[in-house]
Amino acid sequence: MPGTWPKSAAFLVLFATIEAAGACSSGNLNIGTRDAVLSGNGGASGAGGASGAGGASLGVQPTQRAASIPVGIENVNNSPLLAANYRALLRFVPDRALSIDRLYFGFNLQGASCQPDTATDGSGDGGVLDMSLVNIDLSTGLPGTAVGHESIAACTRYEEARTEAGSTPVLVWLNVIATLEAGKMYGLVVKNTHANPAANYFSFHMPIADAALAGPQARNELDANAPGAILSLDPREHVAWSEDAGKTWKYGANNGQYPSFIDPAAMTHPATRVPQYGFRQSSGSATSAQPYYAYSTNCSACRVVYANARYARSFTLLGGFIATSTDVGALTMTNLTTGVSASCTPDPGYGFRTCPLPTPVAVAVSESYSIAATGSVALMHMDNAQRVMFPAIGSAEGDLRAYQPDPAPGTNEKDVPSLWAGPLSANFPSGAEQ
Repeated sequence: MPGTWPKSAAFLVLFATIEAAGACSSGNLNIGTRDAVLSGNGGASGAGGASGAGGASLGVQPTQRAASIPVGIENVNNSPLLAANYRALLRFVPDRALSIDRLYFGFNLQGASCQPDTATDGSGDGGVLDMSLVNIDLSTGLPGTAVGHESIAACTRYEEARTEAGSTPVLVWLNVIATLEAGKMYGLVVKNTHANPAANYFSFHMPIADAALAGPQARNELDANAPGAILSLDPREHVAWSEDAGKTWKYGANNGQYPSFIDPAAMTHPATRVPQYGFRQSSGSATSAQPYYAYSTNCSACRVVYANARYARSFTLLGGFIATSTDVGALTMTNLTTGVSASCTPDPGYGFRTCPLPTPVAVAVSESYSIAATGSVALMHMDNAQRVMFPAIGSAEGDLRAYQPDPAPGTNEKDVPSLWAGPLSANFPSGAEQ
C-alpha cells in the first residue's frame, strides 16, 4: 500500500534516532502552535503519559469537534500484527448515545492467501482477528474493562466484508451488541491470536498525518477542550500501538509497527496514524465520525461544498492543507444561498495554510457554502467500500456533509479537497451549543 517501506538497516537506524531524540520535522505551519508529539514528550506509555488529567480524572465530557480542523491526512499506512504481543488501539468518543451492533475500522491483508498480492500487509492464512471493545480508564486514558469481544479468522471477515462492499474492502468490523454513552472514551483493541503470527497475519490500516501538525491526535490527551485537533476528531481520539501486550503504548511518530513519513522517499515529516472508524446502529443505519483515507494525491483548482449547515456561523478565515511544495493559491468562499462571497490568499508553504477574510461571511442553519482553491490541496478519499458502508456521508443529510460538486478527474464526488472555513465548523456544536 502507499507509504509502506521496507525496514532496511538505514531505515531502522533513522527510526532509532527519531525515537531517542524526540525530534520531528515540523514543516511550515501558519495556523498556530502545535505540541511536541513524539514518544516521551506528552507521554508515550502507561498512565504517566496522559495529558490534560493533572493527576485526576476529567470525567465524561461532551465531544468537541467544532474547533477541529476537518482535514489533515496525506496517506494511509499499515501496522502488521505479526507478533503475539502486538496490539493496536483505536480510541474514540461518541457524539451521542448509540446502540450498536458493529464497530468498523481500517484493515488490510494484501499478501495473505485470501488476497494474493506481492504486498506484505498480510501473510499465510491471514491470522486470527481478535477484537475487543473496552472502556477507557478516565484517569489514565488506557484500556480498561471489556465491553464486548469477538475472534474470527481474518480471511473469513475479509470475505464477509468483500461480499457486502462488492469490492476489495478497506474496512472490516467487530460484531458487538453495546450501548455507547455520549462523550465517554472507548477503545477498540486489535490483536492477532494465531499460533504462528509471524507467518499468518493481517494489518491494522489507518490514515496518517504529519505528527508535528496532529496536535492532540498524536498523544494521550484526556481533555476534550484541548486545542489543535484535526480531521473533525475530538481531541481525545487517537491511535496507539503496543509491543508488550498492552503494558505500555506508543503515540505520535512512534505509533505503529514501523515508522511512517509524509515524504517517505526523503524520510521527512514523521507521521502519526490517526483514527478511521464508524458504527452500524441497532436500527441498521451506519454512521461514521471519520471515514476518510488519503493516498498522497492532490486536487488542483478544486471546489468543495459544505451542505446544509447545522449551526449558524460567521466565518472569518479560510484554510487549505497541502503536504508538498505546491501552493494552495487563492481561496474563495461563497454562501450558496445568499451569494455572498469573499477571498483571501495564504502565504505559500507546507501544511495548514490559512488567511483571514477581508469581511466575515455568515452562514445560517440549513444554508450551504463552497470553498474553492486556485492552487492544489491534498485530497481525502472514500473508496467504494467506505461509500457502501456509509452511504449518507457526503450528502446534505449525512453526519459529514462535504462533497465535490464537480469531481476532479479520477475521483468521486465524496472525495473531499482539503479546504475549510473557520474558526468553528458549521457541522458540529461548540461548547455553548452542546
